[in-house]
Amino acid sequence: MNPNNNKNFNDEALRINRQLKRDNDALKEEIKSLWADISELEQKLAWHTDNDAHLVEDEYADKGMSRSDFIDKEYT
Repeated sequence: MNPNNNKNFNDEALRINRQLKRDNDALKEEIKSLWADISELEQKLAWHTDNDAHLVEDEYADKGMSRSDFIDKEYT
């Protein structure tokens, strides 16, 4: 085997591995950022869901029933 070809092959393999590591590290950072975004959105959704649930409950409060009571009475 020609030593120059072997060195060129090893150099190319190292170059490819370094590039793959940079790409992999960048993807890890992107995934971390996306998980943070998802977590923030889940918190906002939970807050809105909790607040909306109170608004819906209040809609039926003047009838002396909860929303679930109303649904049970009307649709079961």
